[in-house]
Amino acid sequence: MNPSKGKIAKHLALILGIATIAIFGMAYPFLPGGYDRLAFPLSTMVQVFGVVGLALVPGGLLWLAMPRFGFALSVLSTAVGTFVALVLALFATLSIGNAFGILTLAVWVYILVQLIPGLKRLRRAENSEFHPAPVYLVCLPVLILAAQLVLARPMTQASRDRAIANANVFIEDIEQYHTSHGQYPISLQAQNRDYYPDVVGVERYIYVPQGDTYNLSFEQPRFLLDRFGTREWVVYNPLDEHRVFSHTAWLLAPPEVTEPSQGWYAVHDSPHPHWRYFWFD
Repeated sequence: MNPSKGKIAKHLALILGIATIAIFGMAYPFLPGGYDRLAFPLSTMVQVFGVVGLALVPGGLLWLAMPRFGFALSVLSTAVGTFVALVLALFATLSIGNAFGILTLAVWVYILVQLIPGLKRLRRAENSEFHPAPVYLVCLPVLILAAQLVLARPMTQASRDRAIANANVFIEDIEQYHTSHGQYPISLQAQNRDYYPDVVGVERYIYVPQGDTYNLSFEQPRFLLDRFGTREWVVYNPLDEHRVFSHTAWLLAPPEVTEPSQGWYAVHDSPHPHWRYFWFD
């Protein structure tokens, strides 16, 4: 095999490996398993890279088309990469906290330090030499974005259906309590939850009594580009009198307000009886 072709094949395999790990991290909150509080923030950061990282693609394409300008384009790509890192740090701060945002920036600073010797070598290199960097710049964001667009709907639906199905035992026990006591529980707040959605990105079920009925709900993780900024709550009510509110203060409305605003902008019937999901912005 031609050494150059062998080198390209090696880097393509590495790109596929990195993309596979990134896509798994992106899909992780939607997979079966116990709740992981870092799963959704890390998934969001991968998805943000797939979108904002597209800014790296033009420089990568120019680098591939005009390798004689490799050094200048590498400096440009490093500057764009710094912008991408700043956006990722912002999302890390918003989704987890200041410490994780600072850690994200620290990782990028470390990467920059490691890149400096490579930039110096690139400046002295022959223009005809193959450099793998632009292939990474082009392929990684595109693969991650494409995976996000393809996986968003089926993975959201599958994880929602799984959490709904796993609520059946909880609902049966609530109904058994109602049969035995003639009313629904006043509260089910306890240290140990005992009923689990078995979806990595779904923390718990929330039980709220409501007159002669009740609401059982959970927050469903969503993909970044699947109605950007939308949060979804999935709610069960045996009498189809679903209630879910975006602000606690609205529940403390004066007595003359008989039906406080709930705050959602869209509601959808689930294929499962008595389950609906509500979208909040």
